[in-house]
Amino acid sequence: MYSEYYQAESLRVKTWFVMGCLRNESNLVFFRTIDSKQNLFECFVSKECEDRFLDVMSYLGDRGYVFNLQKKENRLLTETVSGEIKV
Repeated sequence: MYSEYYQAESLRVKTWFVMGCLRNESNLVFFRTIDSKQNLFECFVSKECEDRFLDVMSYLGDRGYVFNLQKKENRLLTETVSGEIKV
């Protein structure tokens, strides 16, 4: 089973705070920076944790830490991973 997939933006100086909040929530997500120049990061979230994740992201968004949160198709389902093409 694949996780839900989200992308969002954060100001560079606030990214560590966002990551710390997500880790503090019992490692709620797998968090990774995609493009540091655009301050874009991705989150892989289990279905069981999605509601809690959205609550935390809403809180952070309301306070200016996170912008443009978007749920997208999990890129691991469509991109080449370890030489194997996922469809």
